[in-house]
Amino acid sequence: MMRCLVLGLLCLALTEGLVRVPLVKKKTIIEERGLLKELLKRSQYSSEQGYPESLVNQDDMGYYGEIGIGTPPQYFYVHFDTGSSTLWVNSVYCNSQACSSHNLFNPNESSTYESNNQPFSITYGTGSVQGVIGYDTVTMGELNVTNQKIGLSTSEPGNHFARPLHDGLMGLAFMPDQETIVDTMIQEGVIEEPIFAFYMTGDSESGSQVVFGGTDPSQYQGQINWVPVQKSSHWQLVFDGFEVNHQATGWCESGCTAITDTGTSLLLCPPQYVDTLHQMLGSQQDDNGNYVFACSEVSSLPPLTFVMNGAHLHLPASAYVLQDEDSNGNCRSGISKSHEQYRNGLPYWILGDIFIRQFYTVFDQGNARVGFATLA
Repeated sequence: MMRCLVLGLLCLALTEGLVRVPLVKKKTIIEERGLLKELLKRSQYSSEQGYPESLVNQDDMGYYGEIGIGTPPQYFYVHFDTGSSTLWVNSVYCNSQACSSHNLFNPNESSTYESNNQPFSITYGTGSVQGVIGYDTVTMGELNVTNQKIGLSTSEPGNHFARPLHDGLMGLAFMPDQETIVDTMIQEGVIEEPIFAFYMTGDSESGSQVVFGGTDPSQYQGQINWVPVQKSSHWQLVFDGFEVNHQATGWCESGCTAITDTGTSLLLCPPQYVDTLHQMLGSQQDDNGNYVFACSEVSSLPPLTFVMNGAHLHLPASAYVLQDEDSNGNCRSGISKSHEQYRNGLPYWILGDIFIRQFYTVFDQGNARVGFATLA
C-alpha cells in the first residue's frame, strides 16, 4: 500500500565550517541493502500494523541519514528527529522481531565503546524501545563526535520499528541535560555555530539536506523569521494567530503552542479544532472516517496561515493535502489530531514535515529560537 519513496540523508561533506547532509530517495537505501523484494513482500506496512504515518500512504514519511558508530565505524540509517532527545540504534542485544531486518551494532567490535550498562526506556507517540546506554564515537562524513551517549536497543515491542529503513533515531530536541548529539558537537567544538537547519524537498525532487553548524544561503531567500522557543523542550514555541483563507479563526487569540518536529510526518491540530477546520476547508469523510478532498479541486482550496512573531507563514493546499489519489479521485488530508488539547494552557499543535517542508527551518540552540525562511 505504501509507496516507496522517502527521502533519506546519505553522506556528509565538511566545508567552510558547515556539515552538509544531502538527502537521497528511500529506494537508494533499499537497493543498497538488497531489501527491495522484502519491502514489496511486506507491503502491508500500513494502518493495520499501527504505523500512523503510513495511514496516509504518502511518499514523504520521514528523513533518514547514514551515520557511523564505533571504531572502526559500523553504519546505520537513523531518523533525524527534533521531537526526541536520544540517539539509539538496533544492537546485537535485541531479540525483538523489529530488529531482525536491520543492521545491529556490536559493541565488542568497537575499540572506543564504553558503558556502565545504565538502562533506558522510551515510549514514543507510536512505538517504544528499551535498552542500555553506552558511549562511543559517531561519524558523519568528515565529522567525528567522540564520547557520544548512545542507546543500544534490547527490546522493541510491536511493529513500529520493524520497517526496513529504520535502524534507530537521532534525537535532536532542545534538551541540553539529555546529552544530545548537537550538545556534544557544541561541547567538543566540532561545529562553528550551535545551530542546524533542514531543507526538505518532496520525494520527486533532489537536493534535500540538513546542515550542522550553520545555514546554506543558497537554499532560502530573504530574512529568517525567528520565533523564541522554550528551553529544555522539543523546540516548543508560541505563535500568535491561525488563519484560514487569510481570515482569523480566533483559536489563537491568547496564543497557541506548538513543537517543531521533524519526526512527525503530518500537521497535527488541537483535537478540539480538527473537525471544524476540515469543515471550513470543505473536506468530506470517506467510509473509514478519514478526511478527504477531491484531488481535482486541490488548487482551489484556501491556504492556512500561521502568524509567528509578526510573520505570516502560509501553508498552501498542495502542502496539507496528500497527493496519493484513491480509486474515487480523492486525496487524503495531511491534517490530523494532536494528542493533547492544551499544553501550558494553550491549544497544542505539532508542526511536522508537512509544515517544515514549506520553509527553510533553522534550529538555533545558542539563542533558543527556531527560524523559518522562504525557500529559494
